[in-house]
Amino acid sequence: MFTTITYLRLLAAPATAMLLLGTLLVLEQRHFDQNSALLLALITGVAVAEILPAAALGVVFLALVLQSVKVFPLVLLSGVLSYAAVPVVVFFAVIGWKTRNRWLPPVAAVVFAGITAVNWFTDQTWINFIFGNQLYGRGILRTLTYAFLIFGAFAALNLAAWAVGLAVNSASRSRRAQLAAETRLRETATELAVEQERNRIARELHDALAHSLTVIVAQADGIRFIHRAEPESVEEASRVIAESARTALVETRRLIEGFSPDLTDQPAHRVQDLVILAERLGSTGMPVHVETAGQPWDLTPTQHLTVYRLAQESLTNAFKHGNRSQGAHLHLVWTATSLQLRVSSSLTSPAATPMAAPTGRGIAGMKARAAAAGGWVETMQAEETFEVLACLPSAEPGQPSATERSQSPRRDLEGATP
Repeated sequence: MFTTITYLRLLAAPATAMLLLGTLLVLEQRHFDQNSALLLALITGVAVAEILPAAALGVVFLALVLQSVKVFPLVLLSGVLSYAAVPVVVFFAVIGWKTRNRWLPPVAAVVFAGITAVNWFTDQTWINFIFGNQLYGRGILRTLTYAFLIFGAFAALNLAAWAVGLAVNSASRSRRAQLAAETRLRETATELAVEQERNRIARELHDALAHSLTVIVAQADGIRFIHRAEPESVEEASRVIAESARTALVETRRLIEGFSPDLTDQPAHRVQDLVILAERLGSTGMPVHVETAGQPWDLTPTQHLTVYRLAQESLTNAFKHGNRSQGAHLHLVWTATSLQLRVSSSLTSPAATPMAAPTGRGIAGMKARAAAAGGWVETMQAEETFEVLACLPSAEPGQPSATERSQSPRRDLEGATP
């Protein structure tokens, strides 16, 4: 649209030239004859001023000089209204000026005023007609005063046209800059949305596959050692492997097909599924004790999935890096303003750390997921234990502010014991 307006703007100067020509011909009741030479030259300058500004200023300069040397008819025959085209030329020339010599248009405006004043005083009949008495022979000071007034009037008119042209140019540049900024903003917003979606998919794949593959690997390794000594346990291990693989396949297919669990009415996982998650990990040799306190309230689909993923990631890290024989403890505390999640596990040794390398998505992904749901995640490591603390605020209206919700659960969890 802006490009179309730019093309239409190029027609403004020729259209103004035709309108000005018709108006002056009507007002001065003149025809196309030798007395219209100055008018036609100035109108030509108006028509090409925006496209060829330097050439237009040259045409005006040449026309005024030719009048001063009496090649063109003097003022009385050319018509005083013809000079109205001079500031119009200056205006369009400033709009179309692209070179660095921006001092040239205002200088040309002043020079045009000076030549016009000379042309007026060259035509004695015209100047005496204007002022109503004989100027020549009445004193040089009187003549110079009138000449200065005429020069000042035309200079002010031409410079005003130059200033208006500068203002239009400034407004046009501001508009172009605004449109460019809006375009860059839209592009940045699109890139940000794509990056956020990419991170969301990566986080979902990490959470879905990391846990399932961890369980599958553990069960597969166990089968290698028990298939002879405890053949009856192979069937149960195979069932867990198949169930874990099936779950990972379903969640991966959902992501590939573009169905976002965050946007559906039915979440892919609910808080109630944490019991199944604990049983699955328990079958691999790491018992998980689930405890719940408080009165549950309705969660949004996003909150359901967030709680499940936080618990899943925390337990998976405990399985991979902690002391499996000691198990893990999962606490859910329901309050009126929040749901608090606490997962504690034992370390294999005081120097061990249950978390993945800093380049992984584990802790960072958990914090990002909790923040997206309006909550927070913190981790605390002691000599022999590692704890993950998470809190999601209630989505019910009329609850305390986010700041109050974020501070209160932290105080509750800090005083809790495993």
